[in-house]
Amino acid sequence: MTSKLTPGSGPSTLDPILQRVLRAIHRRREHGFHFAGNFLAMSFDRVSVEDSLVSMKAECHAKDGTIDGTALGVLADLALAAPVRAALPADTRLATVNMQLQLTGAPGHAPVTAQSSFHGYIHGAAGRQAVSRVTLRGAGREIGLGTATFMVLDLPPGTPIPFLTPIDPALDEAPLLDPDTDLNTGERALFEHVRMALGDSKANNDFTERLWGYRTRPHKGGASGTLANGPHIGNRVGHVQGGILLGFAQATAQAALPADWGLSSITATYVSPGEGRELKAEAEIAHQGRTTAVTRVTITTDEGRRVLEVLATHSLRAAKS
Repeated sequence: MTSKLTPGSGPSTLDPILQRVLRAIHRRREHGFHFAGNFLAMSFDRVSVEDSLVSMKAECHAKDGTIDGTALGVLADLALAAPVRAALPADTRLATVNMQLQLTGAPGHAPVTAQSSFHGYIHGAAGRQAVSRVTLRGAGREIGLGTATFMVLDLPPGTPIPFLTPIDPALDEAPLLDPDTDLNTGERALFEHVRMALGDSKANNDFTERLWGYRTRPHKGGASGTLANGPHIGNRVGHVQGGILLGFAQATAQAALPADWGLSSITATYVSPGEGRELKAEAEIAHQGRTTAVTRVTITTDEGRRVLEVLATHSLRAAKS
């Protein structure tokens, strides 16, 4: 099945999600930023060392109507990096070393914003490791707190330098690309992935799950997951974006427990780049008490190289009266 438009139709007749894809591809060309950030309409409303503000302007909801966990992970990752980028030359790259998120349990409803600040470098470290902090808010309520450490690296030759600018999707007047004639091979594959995810999700209302492509299954004592790599989840250098790795770990951890357990915190250590054809996740229930639980998740490449180590805590949701 292809994306060919019917005679007499045009990109403006496509589903709004697919129009978002085309605009995200256009913004990636212009701004040099990765697809996930552009698709979610991440807006760098203020970028400064002491007080950065990043907002997610596009809708991206889970089945329960709250903000999709992966989208929240991408927002947190980008917001934590923003004040660090403000302190560095544009032609540097940040690699996430670790990230911690504490969720308050308040429902994550749009609009979602992330306010962050830079807190210097780790003293005495052989490499420059920058530390930052973030507060996440949804519909004006505090929904999470986080910290992260980033390794400061040189940008590989030929990698586009991103423009961290504010955006307003409502005022985006760039012409829509034509999926039949204006996309290169990689962009066409990306467009087709989202188109298929949209079509497959109609019956079950699970678009975000199909968009990211996590496949999880519970088993005794835990859960397993697989994730096919692709341009829809890659960063500027082709590795799986850090917030999406966090989302994959979260989805696998959640699959290990019944649906009435909610994630309350996650601590992630980034070991190596998420690259290769497919990533695999293994979650183990380390503890399951009356009201709290702990899971451990390891993500590896299909060759067995360790990518991410995660420790997550979960809280049993109160029964609805």
